[in-house]
Amino acid sequence: MALSLAAFATTTTSASASLSRAEGTFYYVDLVGGSQMIEDPEIGDCHLVSTLGTSVYNATNATVVLYTDTSCAVLANPVPPGSSITFLFKSFRFV
Repeated sequence: MALSLAAFATTTTSASASLSRAEGTFYYVDLVGGSQMIEDPEIGDCHLVSTLGTSVYNATNATVVLYTDTSCAVLANPVPPGSSITFLFKSFRFV
């Protein structure tokens, strides 16, 4: 039984380590009309928008959460893979 639990723990740790980046491209437009894109964004990192973000298209395999504050604390909107939304945001994080 101990051997099985050890094997499970190793498998779980390896799977978690391989999920540190979302695969694909995240696109957003900021308040001054500038189009931005991030390739294979890191999961868990809080990203600040230089000016206010206005819309996004999530072409990655992970959900991105848009926040109305600059510290990824005030939850605003989750955007699943393949979705787009128009929404004012100041930061975002992939989960």
